Amino acid sequence: MARKSIEKAILDAVSDIRLQALGFEAIGIWVFLMNLIREIGTDGSVTFGFGRAPSLADVARIRFGMSETELKTHLETHCVTQLLAWDDATQTLSYGPDQQPSRRTLANRLNGAKGGRPPKNRVTERTDPAQRNLPPMAIKGGKSVTECKTHAPIAKAKADNDSYHKAKLVAPSAAEIDAVFNRIGPKAFDAAGFDPARDLQNWSAARQWAADGLGKGMTPDEIERVVVAEVSRIAERQRSKGKPAPHMGYFGKAVCAAIAAGVIPEQPKTFAQQVAERDWEEATREWVRAGGAGPQPALADYAAKAAA
Repeated sequence: MARKSIEKAILDAVSDIRLQALGFEAIGIWVFLMNLIREIGTDGSVTFGFGRAPSLADVARIRFGMSETELKTHLETHCVTQLLAWDDATQTLSYGPDQQPSRRTLANRLNGAKGGRPPKNRVTERTDPAQRNLPPMAIKGGKSVTECKTHAPIAKAKADNDSYHKAKLVAPSAAEIDAVFNRIGPKAFDAAGFDPARDLQNWSAARQWAADGLGKGMTPDEIERVVVAEVSRIAERQRSKGKPAPHMGYFGKAVCAAIAAGVIPEQPKTFAQQVAERDWEEATREWVRAGGAGPQPALADYAAKAAA
């Protein structure tokens, strides 16, 4: 919506006979839908269940306290009156014709994307007033005489494309990113302490973390440990301050920095591993007290014993 605020559009629509005929409840739902497009939409439209937008069922349950069928009924009603545009096949909600940008606005956006209109009076060497009246100054002999070579030309170093080839080798595919995203997304959501019944189950920010981790050469298990550790740390810090994180995107900068640093937390030890290490440490202390008599205890032996 170009050069027109959502607040002004809502105030203008209050006097619209089409909206008044629907009743106060429909007016409130229309206002919420307009704000929803502004909040999570792009270029005046939002497609539910795609990208960062939640599904229509989640929006109906959390924002409106109704079922998906009831919300669809309201959307179809507003679509008939052209107060909003709703496409049930693609689950796309957009502004109505009255709120869409004008053709002139769209043309200005297209021209701006191409670089805009060039300046009318560009200052060049030919048109610069400071140089217009200066006579040309000839130099006897030209460049071949005045140029002085003080040293031999430096040969250009051979281009090193190893980094480029390595980057191409480790570039993850879309299927690999999706697999890691589907694995770490729910776990990061749980580590953040969000309530599935009250908060939108939207962890689309984890897709970038999956791509960064795979591009860094990490395994899915290592990416999961880095993400869960960093999200848990920040979530605990914010809860101690009484300001819990509002959404998954809040952790984006810290998680990306942790992946770039490449510091991977240790894998949590199982109960059997903890028992094996405790027995091995006790046996090692006894071996030291005995003056090193006999073979030195090996951790692998105790780990195998605990696993059995």
